[in-house]
Amino acid sequence: MLKFIKHHWFGLLVSISFGLFLIEFFLVMFAPHVDIQNRGFVPCTAQMAEEIEICSRKKLCIIKAVTDNYVCDAKVILGGVSQWLQGQQPRPWSNYLFEPELPQEEVDEGLQEYYDENPNLADEMAELKQKYKELEIEKNEK
Repeated sequence: MLKFIKHHWFGLLVSISFGLFLIEFFLVMFAPHVDIQNRGFVPCTAQMAEEIEICSRKKLCIIKAVTDNYVCDAKVILGGVSQWLQGQQPRPWSNYLFEPELPQEEVDEGLQEYYDENPNLADEMAELKQKYKELEIEKNEK
């Protein structure tokens, strides 16, 4: 066994690292990312979105934001295991695999009337956002 480890230590290390990455990837993929109470991976996702928005188009900055998010997600997973070992939660994944509490949308009556009068409002906003992005790209190219 020791001889096998001596000859294949690098392959074992890469395999273990890749396996841990895949486990974290799937845990994050299936976990909720919207929650009123800001539980689980929600703060990590919000922080990464803010950092990427600030970065605009700088590739190294975006890579750093994604890497920081990966580390933040790992801390959430390890925090869940730690809380489980201390008896603070019933399962190791209870702090990030849960039923999310989604925000309830309360629409003002006057606002609802405005939406009824302007049914294409969402399309118009999407068009404005697209034009804004085009202007930002032109601005950054100059």
